[in-house]
Order: sequence, then structure tokens, then C-alpha cells
Amino acid sequence: MRSISLAALCIALAAALATPAQASPKPYKTPHQAKIQARQPAAPRLWQHRPPTDFQARYRLQDNRTVIGRPLKKLIRHAATPQCQDMNALASHSGADLANYLATLPDYTCAYGLFALDKNLASTIFTPSNLNAAASRFIQEAAAYDASSMALVNLTLYLRAGYYLASTGTLPALDPNLQSSLRPGIRQLAGGAALFAANAQAPTTANEVMTLITNMADEAYYLPSIRAIIQRYTNSAANPNAALALRESSASRGFTGALTVLFYAHGRANALPLLQNDGSYAAALTQFVLADKTSLIGTESAFQLGDATREGLRFMQYPALLPSIKPQAKTILAGSSMTGAGNEMWLAAAEAVKYYDASHCSEYGTCNFETRLADAVLVNRYTCSPTIRIRAQEMTDEQMQSSCALLQKEESYFHQMLQTHKQPVADDNNTSLEVVVFDDYDNYAKYAGVIYGIGTDNGGMYVEGNPADPNNQARFIAHEASWLRPVFNVWNLEHEYIHYLDGRFDMYGDFAAATQQPTVWWIEGLAEYLSLRNDNQTAIDVVNTGNYKLSQIFGNTYDMPDYVTRAYRWGYMATRFMFERHRADIDAMLPLWRKGDYAGGYMGLMRQIGNRYDGEFAAWAQSATTAGQPPLPPASSLPPCNEGYPNRLGKNCSITASAAGAAYATILLPAGARNLRLWTSGGTGDVDLYVAKDRYPTPSSYDYASASVGNEESVAIPLPQSGHWYYLTLQAKQPFASVSVNASYE
Repeated sequence: MRSISLAALCIALAAALATPAQASPKPYKTPHQAKIQARQPAAPRLWQHRPPTDFQARYRLQDNRTVIGRPLKKLIRHAATPQCQDMNALASHSGADLANYLATLPDYTCAYGLFALDKNLASTIFTPSNLNAAASRFIQEAAAYDASSMALVNLTLYLRAGYYLASTGTLPALDPNLQSSLRPGIRQLAGGAALFAANAQAPTTANEVMTLITNMADEAYYLPSIRAIIQRYTNSAANPNAALALRESSASRGFTGALTVLFYAHGRANALPLLQNDGSYAAALTQFVLADKTSLIGTESAFQLGDATREGLRFMQYPALLPSIKPQAKTILAGSSMTGAGNEMWLAAAEAVKYYDASHCSEYGTCNFETRLADAVLVNRYTCSPTIRIRAQEMTDEQMQSSCALLQKEESYFHQMLQTHKQPVADDNNTSLEVVVFDDYDNYAKYAGVIYGIGTDNGGMYVEGNPADPNNQARFIAHEASWLRPVFNVWNLEHEYIHYLDGRFDMYGDFAAATQQPTVWWIEGLAEYLSLRNDNQTAIDVVNTGNYKLSQIFGNTYDMPDYVTRAYRWGYMATRFMFERHRADIDAMLPLWRKGDYAGGYMGLMRQIGNRYDGEFAAWAQSATTAGQPPLPPASSLPPCNEGYPNRLGKNCSITASAAGAAYATILLPAGARNLRLWTSGGTGDVDLYVAKDRYPTPSSYDYASASVGNEESVAIPLPQSGHWYYLTLQAKQPFASVSVNASYE
């Protein structure tokens, strides 16, 4: 994901959650790049040991393979069949028959496809009569619910999808009477014990019902019910073990859903008057934290303490309540620590102070806590090269070295495929990338948002920032794929690194500038293509469904209802097709992007292409396989130099070098010379390039260097000193032969 994050596409889950659509961070994802900016503390989130897929995050859907909490009943595993996931088959039902079909689906994930429907299919499935029939069946199932079936959750997902699609414009606004008809059933469920009881068939039921409230943007109506749920799970003299119920999966998910309703309420005009002068919600949440921390610290449900702290202290944003809530924040901070057991509470409180009372941080002892926290958690550091450094929670030297080697190999491949000559776009000061690696997704979710201000409902995020700022630090924030152990893998490492390289060498400006026109097919497609090469059978299968034309994919944005499939699967295939069949068009696009000519030159070129390739693309996809490797572009070099000496370079010319140890070259710059570029390409072996003014450089003493894997090395000197000699040392990492050494200047 690039930062919009893809990033800041949004930028924060919290920001994204503030809309009824409930999509994942809007333009950032996934995977994904994000622009860091001030935001509110993160929203409550379901805790799991693997990151959600982009599809799950976008629509706030749960992974049925992930067990959250400790199920009191052995889960009954079901499988979503291709038949039950067929939305066209579902569309053949209507009215009460549709409601019955939904209620009897064999797995609740069968309904997940409803969130990504196009307008035509959505208008067939979500007619007013169908919605009313599903609502009637929902009310019936709610009254009889005993935590033993999937009927209620299946109907809930259908209703959720209807409201979601209406919020995105895929459907027209739904009848307000539908919301009114659902209120009694939902309120009855929220006030009873059955909804939160262990459901071995569908442990997501309670959370989905709570999420339906936010999809309907009806939080204000349910606020008293939410407060009662918080109090229900608060230890007291009358119920000293109330918190223990939250260690069960169904209740834990449902409690997170209840906190999320409260989170959304702050952004609703009709709920705001009910919150901004009422301290009872913050008091209930603080009491929950203080009363339950002994029961929950050290358990798989300790995260609830952090989420409850965030929601309670979110009321600090209201001036009328701040004086009464400040002591609550100080009490929570005093009873916990930044790095000790129960630090979820401390981190949440410190984050609230940062956003709501930062000018008084010294009163709380939280000033600049992010720096202290990063130093305490990310204790391992490793410099791969002048352009890459790693900061990790738990990585061995061997793991950091192997990650460096992987990135250097990917970097060399990128420059070879895109023929960049390692020349960054103008005004790009992202000269280095910091790769931050948390030990697993749990730690990523716990710390990354607090330290770096990003959403964590993803598998890692590239944060580009403002590349024109000399003090900017581009950063990829990642985690180890702990579920693959003992194999070591930094999740999405290659994909996100391509985002960095693409932003630095191909796309002028920051993420917002690069996405002002529809370039998402390329941004996500290139990252997928260069990281996976031809090995992407999933994308081949998806594209052979024929659901879209290539010309439609060229219009991809980060706001598409079917974003995940179109951006990643179809984007991969569109990019691969252009590389394999129309490389000349890519070579025409790249100079336009590199100078920021998005609206005029690039869009003009795309209008010329139009739909001319649609038929060719569809036929090509039918024959695409995972065999082989992407085609490399022909090696490019300048004409031979004629300077009178075999190792002397001149303007816009090249020499050839071979050596087992080192070879040397020189260039003398005339008056007024600027933008000197020196690069190597082609040949065999592995050469590194070192450059110095008025002296021969060595690998340990140089002015400029390029030392990646392979022979694609490049040095750029925007303001060289005229009248001086520049000396090049071509150092053999492995013996090299027939390497082209090139020079150009203006």
C-alpha cells in the first residue's frame, strides 16, 4: 500500500471509521502508503494474530480462521462453497425466499461478496422488497436468538452490505423506515445476554450486529445500550468476575463492536449533543479499566483495556469534560507503565494526551513518549547500504542481512526493468528508506499506530511523507509473518519496497500528486508484478472471469467498491500485459510521470489508448501462465566515447570495462556543466561504482557510491564543480566483463 498512505490514502483507520461506509483507510492500503498527519487515536479493533486481508479491512469483515479470545465451545468449522459465494445465484432469489436463502447459508463468509457488488447486481439483490423481507426475518431471528446458529449473522451481513453500498453510491439511499423497523430487535439483542454468549457456529455474530449499527449511522439511538454493555463487563462487588466473560471469543468480539459504536458516535451530528456534556460514558469506561485490569492483564483479552482507555479518554476532546477526565487519565498512567505488563493502558492514555491535551503533556509525564517507546521496542539496528537501514524489534544479524540482500536484489531488478539509471525524479529527497520491523502482527498492531500514527488494519504500510522536504524520512513499517515460522519472512517486504522505488524514481511529487489522475492500476499493479514476477495464478484466474475490460482497469482509483480485486489482481495483470505486449507505451508513460505531467501528457496518452487493447488483453489473459520470467528491456547505453584515452569519459558517451579486481575511469567537466550522471549497465558479474573529485576513490573513501546487487549502478551529481576531474573506481564484487560505463551532463 502506498501512503495516501496508499495511504494516507487515508490516513488512519480512525479517520476512515468516521464515515458510515466503514471502509478501511480510504486511499491507502495495502497494503500501501500513507501520509502522516494529525489524527485522533485509533478506533477499537478486533485483535488477531494475522493481518486482515485488504478485502476484510475495507469492509470490516472477520477472518473465520482467526480465533479471538478463548472459545468456551469448540468452534464448528464450516466451509464457504463456490455455490454459496455465487452472487448471481443469490440474485435469483427474492422476498421471503431470499431471506430464507440467506438465513440458511452454510457459512457466514458466503455473504462477504455482497459488499463488492457492482450497481447492476446490487440493484437486483437489494430491492426495497428484498430488504424488507430480510429485515422481517432478522427481527424474527433476533427474538429467538440463542447463540446456536448462523441465521442471525447471515441476515446481519446482508443488511450491513445494503447500507454500505448505499453509503458508497452503489445503491440509492435506503428507506428510513427500514432502520426504524430494525431498532427494537437490535436493542433487545444488545440488552440481553444471548447475543454475547458463546456461539460455536458463528462467533462473529455480536460484533456484526454492533457493526450494523454503525453502517446505519444510528449510534445515537443505542448509546444507553452501549454504556450498559460496558457496565455489564465491569467487575464489581455484585459481580466480581464480570471481566472473565471477555476472554471468550463471541463476547470479546461483541465488546469491541460496542466500543466501535461509541467511537463512531463522536462523528455523528445527532449523537454529538448527547456526548459532549455527559461524563458518564468516560466514567463507565475508566471504571471498566480500573476494575478489570487485574483480571485481564496477561491474558489474550488485555487489548480490551487499551481500547476502553482510548474510548474513555476520547472524551477529553470536549472542553466541558476535560477537567473531570484529566484525573482519570493521570490515574490510568500512574497505574501502568510504558513498557511493562498492561502497557496497553499507558499507551492509550499517552496517545489521548498527545491529541487532546498536548500542551500539558508534562503534567502527565508523556512528552515525546513516541521516541522513548521506539527506542525501547525497536532495539535492533542494521545499515544495509547508504539507501536502506533496518530498525527491528527482534531480528538476528543473519535475518537482517538476508533482508538487506533481498531488498538490494529487488532494487537492482527495479532499475533494470524501469531503466531509471538510478536517477530520482526532481525534488525527491527520499534518499534513504528506513525499514521498521515488528516481531509479529500483534506487536505491529500494538505499537506501530502509537509510534508512527498509522492505521494497522493491514499487512504493513509504506509512508512516503513529503519527498520535497530535505528532512523527510521515507519509511516502511512492517512485521514478521509469524505464522510462517520457522521460515523467516517480513510480510509484504518486496511489494512495499517497490512502492518506495516507484515513488522516488517514477512518480513526481508526493502520493496525492501521483494519484490526482487514475494511476492506481500502475502503482499497485507494478508492486505486485515486480514482487511476484509471473507467479500469480490467483490474478490470472480472477482476470479470466472477464468481469472488467482493460480500459476500465486503467481508470482504477482507491475508492472503488471492488478495490481489492481491481487494484491488486486486475492491476497486476494490466501491468504485466503492458510490459509483455506494449512496452513502448510504458516507455512513453514513464517520462510523463517523472516530470509530473499527469493531467495533460499521461491522460492524453491514455485517451489515445482508449479501449484499443481490450480484446487483445482478454485473449492474452486466456493464455497467461506462471511459467518463465518477465521480459527484460534491451540494455541501453550511450555511443562510444572518443576522448583519446580508453578510460576517459565525455559528454553523453560510454566506455566498456572488465576487471577481476577494479577498473578506473575519469571525466573532466567544462565550465557550466551541471546534472552530471554516471552509471553502469549490462555485462556480466557484479560491479560497484565509487566516485570522487580530484582523487581516485576506494570502497572505504569516496564522495559518491552505488553498490547494489548486479551491474545497474548510478550516481547523480546535480552541481558538479566545473574545471575539475571526477574519478571513477569500478570495484568488482564479483569479476565483471563488458560492463557499459556511461556519462551525461547538461
